[in-house]
Amino acid sequence: MDNQGKEVSKLDKFLEKDKKKHRAEFVVSIIFNIILYYVANNLLNWNISFIAPTFANVLWIVNYFLLAAIIINLIFIFYHPNWFRNLLHVVIDVLFIITAYTFFTVFPFIVGEGLAIALKILIALVIVASVISLIIHVVRFILLLIYRD
Repeated sequence: MDNQGKEVSKLDKFLEKDKKKHRAEFVVSIIFNIILYYVANNLLNWNISFIAPTFANVLWIVNYFLLAAIIINLIFIFYHPNWFRNLLHVVIDVLFIITAYTFFTVFPFIVGEGLAIALKILIALVIVASVISLIIHVVRFILLLIYRD
């Protein structure tokens, strides 16, 4: 096989990497996000010692993120070609980055100083990973539009 054939093969693998998705995965994701939505909206009522009252300041973006994830997974049950899935993953990635950044700035946890630093570093790493995921989904979306019908 020549180099051009190898490059096309690598591109095909990159674009088709997550092609095999089953409806059950979307249903499980919906159920999981509904549970997270319930938990997030009741954390302050449960008086958990390490959840600060400032959690109310991040709840709005948590709700947007979880509702978007639920709606997008509902859509995926019925329609999920690769290009469309990558496009909607861009939306999810952006909302997640905003959510993580909000947690980083508000930091609604009551923990010791050492643990607070460790959690902030973890949140920063999650933001970096999410930006990488965003870039990958944007590139996949563009390449799928260019090289696919």
